[in-house]
Amino acid sequence: MVLTPIFYLRLLFLILFFKELYITKFKHKKYKFIWFFFVLVFGYYGYSIYIANRRRLILKRKFNPDFSKCKYRIDTKI
Repeated sequence: MVLTPIFYLRLLFLILFFKELYITKFKHKKYKFIWFFFVLVFGYYGYSIYIANRRRLILKRKFNPDFSKCKYRIDTKI
């Protein structure tokens, strides 16, 4: 059995997608499993549908820094 370059590209694509799923925080945990199987079954078409619906599925990031716990603070006292 000879593995074609298309097989390797699909494998690389799936690895990158699974990495993205691992990093992304969804609104509901079940969405992660649903999209995992959806892309596994439908491949590139499933991923394009995932990209189209992604905004509605993930949590919005909130920018709320706490500068009082800053590691590198500049002292103004001389």
